[in-house]
Amino acid sequence: MKVLINYFNVAGTSSYPDDYTLFSNMKKVLFNNKEFWLCDYEGSKPISSAETGDYLASIDPANKQLIPVIIDNVAGQLDDYVNVENEYTVPQSSDAVIATGQLAIPDRKFKVPFKRVDTGRVQLMPAEVVSGVFTLPLKFETNGVWIVNQALINSDYEQNIFALTERRFSVI
Repeated sequence: MKVLINYFNVAGTSSYPDDYTLFSNMKKVLFNNKEFWLCDYEGSKPISSAETGDYLASIDPANKQLIPVIIDNVAGQLDDYVNVENEYTVPQSSDAVIATGQLAIPDRKFKVPFKRVDTGRVQLMPAEVVSGVFTLPLKFETNGVWIVNQALINSDYEQNIFALTERRFSVI
């Protein structure tokens, strides 16, 4: 994936923010009066500068790369329910339901909107990213079927930033 990383003087392989073999096509660029390296990066560390999305959109808005949201686990699911792919059956108002995964962005907190299918009601959930790992407690206040998808997770931004396959939560 293309990333924008803070500029550093290349002084041997130890000066890279990850294994130097994971970087290619490095090009020094100036954006917002700051120097960066624009490069292809094949690793998974959250080394991308916050300006990456804006820079990529400025040079090629039609082909802006979205940052994938990878959900590795949803803890606190109810046992013995048959779920289709990307569906989870969870209890209502439980502190034990927590989604975790990978998100290659700098450390930060943000809100993720979930929509109840039958009413259209939106409930915000607090997400936090630390060292490329996100934690998302899912305390659904009412039962029903709730979804999160690419449109919802990007609803606070002018342009899409994240790529997310729709997830469905059956809350009982």
